[in-house]
Amino acid sequence: MLSSLNSDRLKLLMLVPFLYTMATRFTTARDFTYLVVSSWLPGIWILFRLGDHGLGESALYFAAGYLCFVSVYEIGYFVNDAWDAPKTEGGRARIRFAFGRAFVISFVVVRIGVWAGLGSLFGWIGDMVWLAAFAALVAAFTEHNLIRPAAFRSASFFQLACLRFSIPVIGETPADKLLLLLFTSIVFYTYFRFLAYLDGNDHLAMPDRRRREFGVVQIAMLAPFIAFGAYVSGEILLLELLGYFVTLYGIYALIARR
Repeated sequence: MLSSLNSDRLKLLMLVPFLYTMATRFTTARDFTYLVVSSWLPGIWILFRLGDHGLGESALYFAAGYLCFVSVYEIGYFVNDAWDAPKTEGGRARIRFAFGRAFVISFVVVRIGVWAGLGSLFGWIGDMVWLAAFAALVAAFTEHNLIRPAAFRSASFFQLACLRFSIPVIGETPADKLLLLLFTSIVFYTYFRFLAYLDGNDHLAMPDRRRREFGVVQIAMLAPFIAFGAYVSGEILLLELLGYFVTLYGIYALIARR
């Protein structure tokens, strides 16, 4: 989406958190739309239902939490693209410009600054759970970049997907709801991303995953487990999200091309 810019302008924009993700991971508007409807909107709703904020405040807290998350995540992306991908058979060449030490230092410093600045502004920097979540993120990305056998990286990808959904909201999630947040992440987001990763990297053959009704059938089949989670936790939020994702995948099944 941004890769059509000339090299100098592209490098300058790449210093801005999230724009590196836009340039290297989103090839179409559909990719960005999936991000919004599968994680951003549910994340805002989770904050609204579990926290003490109105819907507008929840959106603000989510935006700040996501910027903190993506600032750290993009460092892992860059390490993967610049160092790991060229050494991996079939690795994708995502970086479309030449870069030197000054760019790398600037790239990292800007992101650490945004992470620390927003973390301090919103009071998360002193929260040990918030810090532990980022420690887990860094550890998982380190595993993903260092472990050579591709199939072994399935475990690190699973962790990364779960943390990708959870971290933007974890700073404002009450302590007694953190396990509920992880459960929510796994059943509504991580499961689907994990299947896509395994299938897309030829670790698991699932030709039926490309059928337009796959998503709605899968989320409907998970309903008994999700309902059990709602009963145990006493949180109707899980049923609300179930309704949301059934509707979302149902709409996709109706409008997607065969």
